Amino acid sequence: MFITDGAKKLLDEYLAAHGLGGLRLTVETGEFGPQFAITFDEPQEFDVVQEIKGIRVAIDAQLSDTDLLTLDVEGTPEGRGLVLRS
Repeated sequence: MFITDGAKKLLDEYLAAHGLGGLRLTVETGEFGPQFAITFDEPQEFDVVQEIKGIRVAIDAQLSDTDLLTLDVEGTPEGRGLVLRS
């Protein structure tokens, strides 16, 4: 997974403000099939934990190939937020 500079800045600010250690990437079953989810939960027992641009990222063991994913920032009318692109 790649984290853009904009996403790193937003994550650094959020993690510091909330006293969090990193993020967790999971897969959930949705109405239209599997969907990725980004949470700020602690790593689970079988997660693969990586440090990407100084941010701890726990990746659900069910996810096999995350090399082509990019975590970026997207602006919306409600403000800026994280978006996962493939």
